[in-house]
Amino acid sequence: MKQLSLAKKIFLHFFIIGSAVFSLIGFALYLFSTNFANMAVEESMVGMSEDIQEQLYFDKNNKLIYQSDVVAEKWGYDALYNNLVFRVTHAQTGAVLLQSTANESSSAALQALIATEDIPVGYSHLSGIDRYRLHANIDNTSVNIDLGRNDLIGELANEAVMPALSQVSIFIISAAFLVFMVVGYLSIRSIVRPVKSVAEQLQRIRPEQLNFRLSEQGLPVEIVPIVHSLNQAMARVETGFDEQKRFVANAAHELKTPLAILNTRVELAQLDKHTHSGILADVSYMTRVVQQLLDLSRAQSLNAYEKHSLSIVPLAKEACMMLAPLSVTMDKQLELEIDDTEEVITGDRSSIHIMIKNLIENALRHSTEQAQIKVKASGKCIEVMDSGPGIDIQNYEKIFERFWRKEQSSMTGSGLGLAIVKEVVDLHHATLDVTCQNYMGGATFCVTFK
Repeated sequence: MKQLSLAKKIFLHFFIIGSAVFSLIGFALYLFSTNFANMAVEESMVGMSEDIQEQLYFDKNNKLIYQSDVVAEKWGYDALYNNLVFRVTHAQTGAVLLQSTANESSSAALQALIATEDIPVGYSHLSGIDRYRLHANIDNTSVNIDLGRNDLIGELANEAVMPALSQVSIFIISAAFLVFMVVGYLSIRSIVRPVKSVAEQLQRIRPEQLNFRLSEQGLPVEIVPIVHSLNQAMARVETGFDEQKRFVANAAHELKTPLAILNTRVELAQLDKHTHSGILADVSYMTRVVQQLLDLSRAQSLNAYEKHSLSIVPLAKEACMMLAPLSVTMDKQLELEIDDTEEVITGDRSSIHIMIKNLIENALRHSTEQAQIKVKASGKCIEVMDSGPGIDIQNYEKIFERFWRKEQSSMTGSGLGLAIVKEVVDLHHATLDVTCQNYMGGATFCVTFK
């Protein structure tokens, strides 16, 4: 199962929570909007009743008169098809003093006011009619002002209000959700940035940089313990690796002298020719392994490097002159091509010399009899190719492993030569290109320094 990143998980949580919260807000607004028109009209009935009270008076003939200077109020009672009515009755006798329409049969709202004489003070509802009763005193006469509203008025208000309210609500909720997600995204990026910084630092660590430690500055408190533990783990790895290198170097160094003494004693011993040559070959092999262990230990130690400006060409010449007798003994042709440019590199002379020698020796030992080995050297590049059998593709990843040999029982090599080459290349930040099958039939190793 594919793992989601921390940022994606947090953003997904933001999205789910935001969707749920804003959906609830939208649902609440929907419920509110469905009753908004009724609530608004019910509240307005209080104000309308008070307005009616202010516009009532008795004339000289003791007749109650309603006179409004507000056009909207006069139009409302005259033109809304008797769906909005009012009636004024005497508080003690119940006699009708005034009503907005005389046609009682055509007004359901007026009939709801007449049907029950005992209308409660304030808001009430009867058979789809909203009613409101207000006690008032008009010219020292106690009256009841009853206001009636048919539900058609509420439906009309809903039809007018709901579309606009729905559009505004959808726009506001969508915009708020978008802002919420953008702010959440930016916040998450800010939160996970330190984690990405730690990951980038870890990716930049090279095998030779075991002394590197992750920075704890600017990290959240929750991440600091993890980084601190990683630094402690790296410190333990560095200590163990240094101890291993010291052990290998010390052991190899201590073995050099006994092997030299053993070689001398064998040469002076009175042994038959076959036994004598066999023992000398074994001692020579062990001496070579010990020397390569020392070379590997030195190649792994960055502190042992003394980098100076130098050219590859003279080092290639020295290595070829050193290995020329071996090529003659093995009946192989060693050829050097140089490009005497003024290009120079910055590196450790001794380790680069060992690297070149190991590349040439590897070609000599693993190529067929009478093979041709070509060495091309320029100011910052060394290339070694041979006409041997080449490298099997399935063995390509293994050739730089320590002590790996294609034939493990073979005594022709220790399996350390190319491992030393790889260490030197890595510590100089150079590039190593390998061609498994070149035009001569064998393999090609090309090292280019910056």
